[in-house]
Amino acid sequence: MAKKDESKEEVSQEDQISEEERKLILKCERLETQAEENRRKFDWEWLVRTLYVRGYHHGRYNRATSTVTFSTKTGVRIPINLVSAHLRGVRNQATNFQPKWEILPNITTESAFENARYSGKTLDWIYEKAQIKRKIKEVVTDALTYSIGIWQFDIDKDKNIVVNRVDPFDLYVDPNVKSANINDPEYGAEYIILIHQVPIDLIRKNPNYSHVDNLQADNEIAAAEYKRFLLQVTNRQFQGNKGENETKLLKQAFLRERQDDGDIRIRIVTYVDGVDRPIRNELTEDSEYPFEILQGDIQPGNLYGESWIKHLIPINRTIDALESHIFEYNHFFARGRFVVDKNSGVRIIVNQHGQIIEKNRGSQVQPITVPPLPPSPQEQLASMRRYLEDISGVHDVSLGRLPGTLRSGVAIAELKQADATNQADLVDNLEDFLSRAGRKILKLVAENWNTTKLISVTGLGGKPEYFMAVGEKGNIPKNKNKFKFGEMELPIAVIGADNEVRVQIGSWLAYTKEARQEKLKELFRLGAIDQKTYLEYSEFADIDGIVERTRSEAILQAKRGQPSANTERQYGVALDDESIALSENELMLDGVQQFVEPDDDHEVHIEVHKEHQDNPLVKAHLNEHIKIQRWQRDMVSRPMEEIPGQPPTEGGTTPPTEALPVMGGGLPEGIPPELAGILGGGI
Repeated sequence: MAKKDESKEEVSQEDQISEEERKLILKCERLETQAEENRRKFDWEWLVRTLYVRGYHHGRYNRATSTVTFSTKTGVRIPINLVSAHLRGVRNQATNFQPKWEILPNITTESAFENARYSGKTLDWIYEKAQIKRKIKEVVTDALTYSIGIWQFDIDKDKNIVVNRVDPFDLYVDPNVKSANINDPEYGAEYIILIHQVPIDLIRKNPNYSHVDNLQADNEIAAAEYKRFLLQVTNRQFQGNKGENETKLLKQAFLRERQDDGDIRIRIVTYVDGVDRPIRNELTEDSEYPFEILQGDIQPGNLYGESWIKHLIPINRTIDALESHIFEYNHFFARGRFVVDKNSGVRIIVNQHGQIIEKNRGSQVQPITVPPLPPSPQEQLASMRRYLEDISGVHDVSLGRLPGTLRSGVAIAELKQADATNQADLVDNLEDFLSRAGRKILKLVAENWNTTKLISVTGLGGKPEYFMAVGEKGNIPKNKNKFKFGEMELPIAVIGADNEVRVQIGSWLAYTKEARQEKLKELFRLGAIDQKTYLEYSEFADIDGIVERTRSEAILQAKRGQPSANTERQYGVALDDESIALSENELMLDGVQQFVEPDDDHEVHIEVHKEHQDNPLVKAHLNEHIKIQRWQRDMVSRPMEEIPGQPPTEGGTTPPTEALPVMGGGLPEGIPPELAGILGGGI
């Protein structure tokens, strides 16, 4: 009896769980229907705008047959796709510069600043690896067309960061959301539902999904009605078409659940049509959705805006009509218009003699004078183009045309700056969007990079930097801060999630190369920037090499022509140290060893010998100069009473040549052995 009671209890618990899951599915379907009905108006507008951007300016939708007619026989229709050109101009203006993630630590310790520095470099590395540059252009294009652009963040099986663009048609957001930051605890979304087409094998063979053994394909191309129509028109994809690659609409509901302590946790419910239970039901530890939304325009209190492109379409339609009218007039003017008697037998014969008009005797054929085209169409066309530029914020210079006779690079840069000001709202929204995206990426790194990853980043000067990155929850001993990678010993950067991310888009310089170089020269002359910064933003390569060579040349130039104390004393010849060092280089390259004199100008010798430090003799000779120079500097910084063999003096220091002992008084401590061999006999 006891076993029967236990089995009944297990069955009842399973039935209870199944009933709860069915209720959860019904709840998700109700939320899906609510969001879909709320967004239907926007879906229609998105369809119209997408077709217009793609060049279908004269299409007509037939609601009865659910088809679009793109051609007409009522007259000449010329589509002038200025909307697409202006959209491209705004997109390129907003994404002209690589966004720079600036990481600010929440605490002011040295390790926190080091963590923030490496976190910024890790984001730069992910920017390249995840192809974020292209994805930024995609999300800006969506934001300008649909008023919103969407990214989804995830981790692949190799723990790499994945950033995917989500089609706005596929994401259904809580209609009551009041902020573009959907993760806002008060004004954000209470639920989000993602519905997209996937291969059915992806569902069947996913170990995280259950109840999918008897799953059947539906081959639906999209959940949104107008997206299905768009794909039918543009891609020739039709609903329910069966092929080798069977598909299914996968639905993922992200639901907020508030805990007793007030914290928010996200429940992910994955379900498909045809299965009355979730194929995955998981309550995560995350408090935020794996999505971020970029708003293309500002509509306070609303997620969906009117979109940038909406206000340009009526003007572009007027331009299309005017251009079509002018073309039609020119066509008739060139071909001519005639009055011909009925049954006059008029026909045109074209042969080697030319064009011959034949008619019946007695019938009349008279040309009609075509009046000249009035100036009003051209004037109205010019006005429409001006309106289009002003409303879009994209003028001649941003489209690659030079206005009038203007040729000055500085003036062109100022005009581009004026256009950039018109896109300030979009750029500000993009900065906020990328800041939230950066925080989300660092959080994924901190939680999922359990082992070290080699990070290689390249600075503006082309100099590579390598380090190993690991998440703060990774398996790295706390006292280990170096990693042996081949012959290199690389620092280990522990990436934490608790950082403040700030993004700066744009340039503190000008928008053209000529104006940028002029501004850099001015800042360099004023001393506002150093030589390295000037070279970096002037797009020079091997900046560190240029700076080092400039420094070496300055040292040699300052001491060029000054006779060496050693050669003048020993040989009575006035040779400067640079000439001596060059001669030593030639001898050492021929295999003749050279000795270091203590009163050489070591700074000059070091700069000259560095050019051939790949030679073993030159390298050893160079190291001796460095040792003696370091020892001499150390002697200068030490009080005389600390130097053995010297009488104490009252304060101050004495140059090392005066501190040298005489007549067996002993050599100072710390002197290099080579110098000791030279000075061992005393003076």
